[in-house]
Amino acid sequence: MTFVDTLMSFLSGAFKVIGNGIQTLLNFLAVPLGWLVALIEGIWYFLTKLVTIVIKVIDIFIALFQFLGSLALGFLRTIKALLFIDFSRTPVNYPSSTGTGMQLVVEKVLQPVGFLTVIPAVLLALLWLFFVIKVIGLLGGERDNA
Repeated sequence: MTFVDTLMSFLSGAFKVIGNGIQTLLNFLAVPLGWLVALIEGIWYFLTKLVTIVIKVIDIFIALFQFLGSLALGFLRTIKALLFIDFSRTPVNYPSSTGTGMQLVVEKVLQPVGFLTVIPAVLLALLWLFFVIKVIGLLGGERDNA
């Protein structure tokens, strides 16, 4: 045997011992580390599902508040439109003759009165409210009993 053969047999034996030791150590640590990895994965899964549920609940409340807010805002805008009649800014497209008639009443009757602009505006608002109530009654099926 030469020196190289002796050295190679010694090194191969040493590497087998080191390799077997590392393999035994990894086999020994594999079970507890597997449990630790499974525990960490379980905790991570729980946290991701918890955050998902919290986000869904927040989305539900946001949608609820948007719905209730839009209902309240629509109701308040309707009340405002019934109380403060302004034909120049309304988004409703009146037919030309109706719009011309309302504009004529506002320009020829309400504006020249001077200090008495409140009473005609209130009377016009009451007339408008009466008209709206009658139209809603007709649409609802109410009949005149006269």
